[in-house]
Amino acid sequence: MTNEDAKVIPVRVALRCRPLVPKEVNEGCQCCLTFVPGEPQVIVGTEKAFTYDYVFDPTAEQEEVFRTAVSPLLCGLFKGYNATVLAYGQTGSGKTFSMGGTYTSAQENDPAVGVIPRVVSRIFEEKETRTGCDFCLTVSYLEIYNEEILDLLCTSKDKPAISIREDPKEGIKIVGLTERQVFSANEMVGCLELGNSARTVGSTAMNAASSRSHAIFTITLEQRRGTDKVDSVVSKLHLVDLAGSERQKKTKAEGDRLKEGISINRGLLSLGNVISALGDESKKNTFVPYRDSKLTRLLQDSLGGNSHTLMIACVSPADSNMEETINTLRYADRARKIKNKPIVNVDPRAAEMSRLKQQVQELQVMLLHARGGVAPVTESAENVTKLLERNRALQDENNKLSRELSEAAGETALMFEKIIMTEQMNDKLQSKLEQLQHHAACTVDLEKLLEMLEDQELKENVEVMKNLQDVILELKDVTTIAGKESPEAFTTHHALRQAQLSKELIELNKVLSLKEAYVKKMCQNDSQLEPMQSEHQKNVHTLQSAVDSLQKEKDELVLALQSAKKDSNQAKLSEQRRKRLQELEGQLVDMKKKLLEQSKLLKLKESSVQKVGKLMQEIQAMKTQRTQLMRQMREDSEKFRQWKSKKDREVLQLKEKDRKRQYELLKLERDFQKQANVLRRKTEEAAAANKRLKDALQKRSEVAEKRKDAQSRGMEGAAARVKTWLLNEVEVMVSTEEARRHLNDLLEDRKVLAQEINHLKQQLEAGERPAPKIRRRTLIISELESHGALETPLTKQIENLETEMGLRNAQIADLQQKLLVADSEGRLKQRIDGITSIVDAKCAIKVLMSELVSAKTAGAKLESELKQEKGNAQDIRKLLAEERNVMSTMDMEHQQQLVDLEQRHQEKVLYLLNQLQNKPIHEESDETKQKDEESSKEKELLQRLKVQVSMFVLFFPLQKLSLLHLASGKKVLVPAAINEQYPDDSFEYVPPKVGYC
Repeated sequence: MTNEDAKVIPVRVALRCRPLVPKEVNEGCQCCLTFVPGEPQVIVGTEKAFTYDYVFDPTAEQEEVFRTAVSPLLCGLFKGYNATVLAYGQTGSGKTFSMGGTYTSAQENDPAVGVIPRVVSRIFEEKETRTGCDFCLTVSYLEIYNEEILDLLCTSKDKPAISIREDPKEGIKIVGLTERQVFSANEMVGCLELGNSARTVGSTAMNAASSRSHAIFTITLEQRRGTDKVDSVVSKLHLVDLAGSERQKKTKAEGDRLKEGISINRGLLSLGNVISALGDESKKNTFVPYRDSKLTRLLQDSLGGNSHTLMIACVSPADSNMEETINTLRYADRARKIKNKPIVNVDPRAAEMSRLKQQVQELQVMLLHARGGVAPVTESAENVTKLLERNRALQDENNKLSRELSEAAGETALMFEKIIMTEQMNDKLQSKLEQLQHHAACTVDLEKLLEMLEDQELKENVEVMKNLQDVILELKDVTTIAGKESPEAFTTHHALRQAQLSKELIELNKVLSLKEAYVKKMCQNDSQLEPMQSEHQKNVHTLQSAVDSLQKEKDELVLALQSAKKDSNQAKLSEQRRKRLQELEGQLVDMKKKLLEQSKLLKLKESSVQKVGKLMQEIQAMKTQRTQLMRQMREDSEKFRQWKSKKDREVLQLKEKDRKRQYELLKLERDFQKQANVLRRKTEEAAAANKRLKDALQKRSEVAEKRKDAQSRGMEGAAARVKTWLLNEVEVMVSTEEARRHLNDLLEDRKVLAQEINHLKQQLEAGERPAPKIRRRTLIISELESHGALETPLTKQIENLETEMGLRNAQIADLQQKLLVADSEGRLKQRIDGITSIVDAKCAIKVLMSELVSAKTAGAKLESELKQEKGNAQDIRKLLAEERNVMSTMDMEHQQQLVDLEQRHQEKVLYLLNQLQNKPIHEESDETKQKDEESSKEKELLQRLKVQVSMFVLFFPLQKLSLLHLASGKKVLVPAAINEQYPDDSFEYVPPKVGYC
């Protein structure tokens, strides 16, 4: 065994702090941790400091954590040393995130992946660089759920039982656990994903995806070295994701979640006991309770055994979790004191063979020396050893340089990718710039075209197009800035659209009138051509018959001429016929010309009819288009009218909201004053508790000094000394608990203040950045009431609440600092060491018994008084309910009497009106006078009844007050203002008498 193998190294601790989560920010939580720049040190509050091997603040990335704290363990893993990385901390502090317990293959290139995926990648990268060894990699994945070991890689339903065994040579072994051999990083990641999918996860009030079990992902690396591959080294890497410590008050766990939390805390308590036993120098030779839980049993080699161990302590920076954070920091600080003794795990058979080979070589050298008289080779052996050591150092340096070269190559490739992406982005921006320049050139072309045109009408059209283009660009800019169309733009757009539609309608009417006139003229021409058409048709028929007769005569003459050629006697006759034939041909040609002209006239008439039909279709289409335009104009007008009425309603609603807002502001101001009074009272109570705690701590220190003086004087006054010390300690503990209660109240008050501030800021933002229409209407409202008056109360109230928040933060920090001093580990140890003998213990028990009896007696007395007060309160509630019933009954009776009297009065009035219509005015009978007198009496009674009802309503608060003072026997006096207002009123309120047993 070399010196390197025999050295003792401590457990390394890395502290990682997560950022404040949105829930903590909304509750107004402050950061209670201060990180010392450039030093692995963190300060809690203002005084308490902790130092660790590595400290990562909330800005640290996953790559930095892995490179700084975890990567050195992998170098030892390939040398044959076991390694362990375990994450510990409060629930919701980022353990699973740091370890990568929820990793999937979809997060391969995500920079936020945790330790486990990075370890897998680095192991296979290192494996590729070591070509002189054969590697065998196996993985296993288990979880400890409710003190049961579950195999996360076993997919069968009938899972074998898993048990823990201890081998003197190989250490802790798990029998029945699935171990899978892997050949690539993807296979190992697949095993990790399979186990993550089977892991037990639940939701609590502090973490939506809380791990409900302890998980251990183990990678076993076997290396075979040498030329014959006999030298075997086996090392293991345990990656442990512990479940977080929980408080039921914060997690709100119930049912199964509560049982899981109890099991988790039990396992972590056992782990804490093991760490305390290993880290305390005074308990160096004491028993270490590894067997208290299965978690500590599995981590036996990692804590105080054969392993390089790294603990990642995850904490929350929120001051609301300060107590849990301090416990985690103390936990991690004790873990730093644990000493491990890692050794290279060599295969025993391979080690024995290596020893025998070395012995054979030594014997061969000795044999050669004995036979040949060769000089001793001790110096040569020493030189060989030095050369081997130097060769090993050079190989390590070469491997280191190779790794740095590969990292540099990777960074270079990454930079090349960034350069390529930048060039592509530059090309896109360049093309975008060219397009914008092209659009700008189009605008310039419009201006040039405007200068070149000579026609005034065309110039006006181009000018309109240019103006429209400018308007469109302005509207696009407004749309880009405002995000939606403003009311002025909508009104302008509506007016422009109506003008455009009106223009189109006018032009359409012009064209339609022209076409209708043209069709009318053509129809008139056709009507005039109707008689000519019939005449032309007759002429065509006549000419056609004439042509046919002439053609027939021509044919006959041709036949006659042909026959005359054969007969010489008919030559003269033939000549006549020839002349006749020529005349017929001339007539025939003339007839055909006339026939052709008549046919053309008929075709012209048909084309004219077709043209008229086509024009009629166009006219019909234009009429349809005109109807559509008119309908569209009506629809647009209706939409605009509806939009305008809607906006007017919105204005009215805004005015109503403004009135309600003023009322709410007044109400909020009153509530704020009430809350300020309550908070001021709580502040005074917290200050008083803080002062009492400070006095108790000072008194305890004085008592400690006095106790030291008393101890030097001997055993005189031991009972008085123990009683004084014990009562002082009890007072300190009571003051501490009272301060802790006030601290919780302050945290709740700060949460309420933060919620109110967020709510008021949302209201203020809604008032400062409304929509354009709302903003404009607000300016109209501000003509009646200034715009700043709506926001000033909110701003002032937010400032007041923020001031109160700052005061709460200061009080919370002060109380936390005092509690940190009161609950320090030294104080706890001093409290235990205060009893140094059996006499002191007996005196302490006697004092505690006396105080317990006094407390029980006082508690029973208070409980009796509480029951009596509850009975009195119940009686008062019953009386109040009875009085309310009587009041409601009287109210109903009075209402009914009022209705009856009013009905009778109306009937009499109607009767009098009828009498007045039937009789002259000067003839009033005695009966009518009697009716009037009765009516006046009824009016007087009605008025008196109304006065009594108002008095009843006025005296109702006094009735409540009398019920509250019945027990004390105080008399309720009617205010003088009421007696002065109704001096002759016969109504007198007499509270009912109540007798007490």
